Amino acid sequence: MKQIILLLLTTSLCMISCEYFTSGRQFYEKGLKFYELSDGGDVYSTPELEKAIENFEKSIKKGFKERDVFDKLTWSYRILNQDNKNMERVYSLALKNFPNDIEFYFRRGDSRKELQKYKLALEDYNKAILLDKERKYEYINSAFYERGAIKYILGDTVNANKDRDIAKSITDHKLRTYKDYCKLWK
Repeated sequence: MKQIILLLLTTSLCMISCEYFTSGRQFYEKGLKFYELSDGGDVYSTPELEKAIENFEKSIKKGFKERDVFDKLTWSYRILNQDNKNMERVYSLALKNFPNDIEFYFRRGDSRKELQKYKLALEDYNKAILLDKERKYEYINSAFYERGAIKYILGDTVNANKDRDIAKSITDHKLRTYKDYCKLWK
């Protein structure tokens, strides 16, 4: 009995101390391996994505702040279960470290739109558009279109249609009317 208790105690201490001495970069690299293992082409493996998320979260808590860890963590939440609440949280953390990242503002705006936090989503789309003065961001047309959708939802149809016109002028895709598109959130 003493041997079993000693073995359990030793194992517990090793697990605690091993995590204590593991760096943020090491957690990130471990998370990246699980992230890559999860990708089965058409389908993602849930257990591996959950392990990737766990390690990416630990990586950030340990002070690892490279852009890719935030990007992979949010995509893991998206792929796993469209967890917009956690995606919004992680994008907010990312923006503390990358305050001029157009994509993080755009993506957080998308998460906030899904959470029906329309005024906050509008602020994020505004910021993404403001930061991309040269309109080089690959989804700038979507930023204008989504900002217009939020304006439409909030009752500002005149300015919503102006944004839709801008989006139409910089894309070759056909765009749905806001009356049709915004049914998804009302």
